Amino acid sequence: MSNDTTRPAVLVPVDVSTDERPDAQLLELLEPARIVLGGWYPVPDQTAPEQLQDAHEAEAVERIEAIAADLQDTDAAVETVVVFTRDRATTIDRLADEYDCGVALVPRAVQRVERILVPIRADVNLSAIISVVGVLLEDSAASVTLLHAAGTDEDAEAGAVMLRGAAEELLEAGVDDDRIDTVNLESDAPVDDIVDAAANHDVLVIGESEPTLLEQIVGDVPRQLIDRTDRPVLVVRKLPAAADDDEDGPDPSS
Repeated sequence: MSNDTTRPAVLVPVDVSTDERPDAQLLELLEPARIVLGGWYPVPDQTAPEQLQDAHEAEAVERIEAIAADLQDTDAAVETVVVFTRDRATTIDRLADEYDCGVALVPRAVQRVERILVPIRADVNLSAIISVVGVLLEDSAASVTLLHAAGTDEDAEAGAVMLRGAAEELLEAGVDDDRIDTVNLESDAPVDDIVDAAANHDVLVIGESEPTLLEQIVGDVPRQLIDRTDRPVLVVRKLPAAADDDEDGPDPSS
């Protein structure tokens, strides 16, 4: 088990206006991480957030704390927050910043977590992605497929080098060799091939192309993958090299 200084922090959004609960199998995969349960309560445009908060905060907090209580029976480190918001995407981005979450979950239903797909590209934070995968596999028997789908104008050997390096990092993190598969494709439609591969896996781990989760959500390749697969997706954020100390912390209530 990683300690709190090395384990990644994962933001898990939960709609606390309903009885929604993240899938138990997903939460089990995330147990080696620090889990932030981000409870969000949708506020209609013509309604004051304070009005809904006064009426529903107690039940929203009860729902998020019930999920946390189940996790706290394990070794998981769990934090909770409840936000009444008109803008889910912006709020998720702000909560990820406020709670120093390097990973955010795009939740979807899952029956099991046995095969994890990690599409890798040269322009994303590969080292951070592999570090997260290594931690999550500490207490899991799941296997991982590292997939590089290169366009016809890309260097296939460069992809092979990236795959070897990523596999070596996982081996160094303690993942057994027989749980690691690498696939290097030359493709006319890389996103199509990744979506096809996702159908044979249970969870995707991808990197964002921009420095904020909000920009990733409306981005290009990551957005296409999220939109075109029904699998849960863990998005490893591309954080700035250094924090901007001149800015005040984000207000999670917007």
